[in-house]
Amino acid sequence: MKMSGLQKPHLVAVPFPALGHFIPFLDLAKLLASNGFTISYVTTPGNVSFLQDYIDQALNDGLDIQLVAIPMPTVEGLQGRERSDLCPWESKNLIFQMAERLQSPFDAWMEQQFHQQRAIPPVCIVYDMFTGWAVDTAQKYSVASILFKTCGAFATSLLHSLSCSILQSALEKDGEDSLVVSFNLPHPLRLFKHEVSPLYFNPDLSNFIQRYVSQCYQQIGKGSGILINTFHELEPFYVQHLKSLTAKPVWAIGPVHPKNLSGGAGNVNTRGKMVGINEQELVFWLDSQSPRSVVYVSFGSHTFLSEEQTHALARGLEASEQPFVWTIKVPPKNEPASSESKTDDISTYLPEGFLERTKERGLIIRGWVPQLVILSHVSGGAFISHCGWNSALESISLGVPILAWPMFGDQHFNSKLFAELGVGIQFCQHIDGIPKEERVKEVVTMALVGQKKEEMRERAEKVREMATNAIRGEGSSVADLRGFVSDMHKLNSRPTEHRRGGMES
Repeated sequence: MKMSGLQKPHLVAVPFPALGHFIPFLDLAKLLASNGFTISYVTTPGNVSFLQDYIDQALNDGLDIQLVAIPMPTVEGLQGRERSDLCPWESKNLIFQMAERLQSPFDAWMEQQFHQQRAIPPVCIVYDMFTGWAVDTAQKYSVASILFKTCGAFATSLLHSLSCSILQSALEKDGEDSLVVSFNLPHPLRLFKHEVSPLYFNPDLSNFIQRYVSQCYQQIGKGSGILINTFHELEPFYVQHLKSLTAKPVWAIGPVHPKNLSGGAGNVNTRGKMVGINEQELVFWLDSQSPRSVVYVSFGSHTFLSEEQTHALARGLEASEQPFVWTIKVPPKNEPASSESKTDDISTYLPEGFLERTKERGLIIRGWVPQLVILSHVSGGAFISHCGWNSALESISLGVPILAWPMFGDQHFNSKLFAELGVGIQFCQHIDGIPKEERVKEVVTMALVGQKKEEMRERAEKVREMATNAIRGEGSSVADLRGFVSDMHKLNSRPTEHRRGGMES
């Protein structure tokens, strides 16, 4: 297809192989394709079947998105697992090793795009924080390299500061329980130790993941610019800070998810694994509940609660006497297998008699759920979440307050941001934390029927309005997206041999 005498700009997306990265990259691919781009979405053969339904749907909608399966690099112990959610926690480092080794097969594919007959050379590689080697490939072929940040500007700024603090030995402890972070930040921030990954208290960074992640954040300004899944009104100070920090363009184009892309939540089942419940059955159950009465419970694709944590949360939910939808996941086994196996009995993970006692007001779902269907339903009252950015941004952009139990990484910083905005409450901390039954009961009641309910709902509604305005009409995210699209078309209009990886500021 031609545009103004030229081929459509060809962009290549290179996500990190994890659901929390795959899905926002898929949504970004759809957004960019709907704005006149050809998108090549790079993955490995073992992930093709997982992604194909979404790509097929996009093609049916007339969007130009293709899957590119590059050879899976050899990583001992990773056979049968090509994304993070299929790996036990103790084997996560293998996924990072795999991501690091994808550069060679990706370079071979890029070589074909510039020398194979009928191939359309890309003008830009959109890469992930953890596939940062794509910048070197982009420079080799004189194309732009744009980082797509799948977490927010506040968390990104903090993680960059902490990573550089280690490098510069500039981490300032403030007593036994807290520290002050100030390196490359607009103003110092006080954090409790439980809000920060233990890696920042370990100077030798001996763990592969710790070292890899820290190095990635230190190099945040390496590419040509940054696309970020947030909107100016949510984090104005820190979006601007990233621009100043990197001296590169930063386009805040969020919230990026199907509810905002299409104006409805339809077909959201294709954004993840096979769902654990029929959508009609789920909607029927939600329709039977009162408006703003249901607490939704989910901890994303990487977090698996221990038996003690599950029991504590279950007892708190039961004591609250409020309706709930809870998606429960079973940890992947050590032997190569799909995490979507349904051989385990959910009841074995819950307190004895819990299912029977809560059957009139609780809906337990094994595995994946169509999350946007729940969050966008009128019965949605609150979201117990690990505060991963994708889930949390979906929640607040749909006006649903968050009850936060952050586990690791950026999640502590996200929960801190939402608590300060008044749309979230922190009730437990860290991946090893065990919530008190009374505290769970307290926050659920507070968010759904207590005095705090109206205040949280009012603030959440204001954030929802800001998010809606950002992606409509002349909103801030629309303007930033328009600017990015314009820059890509300028690059596309140049002869291939004259393209450069840099962007005009």
